[in-house]
Amino acid sequence: MAYTVNQSTTGLQGAWDDLIYVVNDTTNTAEPDYRYICSIRVGGAELMKLKQLPNNANAAVFNTQRVCEGYVYQDDNPYQLGAIDINGSVDTTEIFSINTSALKTFTMRFGYEFTTSPGTAPTVVLTDAFDTDVVVVNGQFVSATQSSPNTNSTRYKFVDSRDRFLSDIKELSSELYKTSILYTSASVSMPSALAFINGTDLNSNGAYMHVSYFEGAIALNTGYFDNDALQGGAFPTVGLTDAQSLIYAGVGTYNLKSQSIDTSLRPSDAGNSGWTHYDVQMASSTTLSGNEVSSVYRFERVSCGRYVTDDQVFSLHWWNSKGGVDNLPMLGKVMESQAMDKKTYRTSGGNSFDATGTGNTAYKRNSYSGGKRSTDVHTTTTYELSTIGGDPENLTPLIKSLLNSPRVFLWGNSLFGLNQGEASTGLVQACVTDTRLVMKSGVNDQASSYKVVVEISRRRVNG
Repeated sequence: MAYTVNQSTTGLQGAWDDLIYVVNDTTNTAEPDYRYICSIRVGGAELMKLKQLPNNANAAVFNTQRVCEGYVYQDDNPYQLGAIDINGSVDTTEIFSINTSALKTFTMRFGYEFTTSPGTAPTVVLTDAFDTDVVVVNGQFVSATQSSPNTNSTRYKFVDSRDRFLSDIKELSSELYKTSILYTSASVSMPSALAFINGTDLNSNGAYMHVSYFEGAIALNTGYFDNDALQGGAFPTVGLTDAQSLIYAGVGTYNLKSQSIDTSLRPSDAGNSGWTHYDVQMASSTTLSGNEVSSVYRFERVSCGRYVTDDQVFSLHWWNSKGGVDNLPMLGKVMESQAMDKKTYRTSGGNSFDATGTGNTAYKRNSYSGGKRSTDVHTTTTYELSTIGGDPENLTPLIKSLLNSPRVFLWGNSLFGLNQGEASTGLVQACVTDTRLVMKSGVNDQASSYKVVVEISRRRVNG
């Protein structure tokens, strides 16, 4: 049969980008009720069949993006790695984690169908001879001015010192990415995670994560973590599963101080005293120099703002546009507000159901009984959070990423909307309610701050 797949989208792709396949059949299209078929599969199981009539060129163009995007999504809790694993269990021996559904390999199987006579069931012809695989993450790599199909995902595979984590942190200079990280003492720190593509099949060789502490330009200490199963990851070799092909790494001060793998890499270690920033960089060897496979990601130490106390420290974490996760400390002024949704009803009061009119059971209606009451009270808690003054060239890309994210999480030491009790440190799901952003630039605004309004996703039920 003269059936060909003339164009395919393969390799690493974003679920928000077009996934285009063009097929052509020069033999069978004259059959009654002819339709081209694209069968979309994961792990051998068919998700959906797409069918199309031949177009004006007697071929068919399939775009499977809308189907694939519904099956890939980042994990909710990689941010505490080093203290708590991705399943929520205490584990200080794992600084990495494999993913659950953040990366999927989809197989497109092609064929056609036709009927032998009007009104009969169609005959379906599918063959694995045309199977085409594509690896998809929940992100976007095609730029606004590029034509589809296209991809820039090569920069997100760890090959050399130009390559990137799956992050929206902006490259500020050659092979250097900067962001802020909270650390005031051993008791006040910030969780943070980044994600990266992993494995020889995807040409990404991030075998070791090197962490180097600095005090200004003075190197203090350096060490590394192994991307292997013992530390929660997967050594980048051939034949990795989808779960092993995207790895999360705990890179925040909370993660580093909690892990027990190498205590010399804790921010509080004596060898790191006075540190002003630390660099995270992936390498193919335990020796960093000459073996770099990623750019430098620099975490600059910041403390709480003047309007913030230790029990008002928050950070935001979210799914970003590259299929990974990002993080941002919110260390400026915090304002908490609550809105109550309630129903009301009126009561008559008095003891009319029990009164006899004599003695202790004479009818009486006290001043505090009867009247209007409320029920079904639900409380929504909202925080107005602020970044502290910083370079808009750093902040603006992350704020844009945050406001466009479908899934956001809030970390802090807080009551999270309760009236009283013990403040607890942890991660809760939140929703950014801002729908408009005025962007700032380094040229126009110098050091500046952003305000973000977030709502705790779960309402408090009062009755």
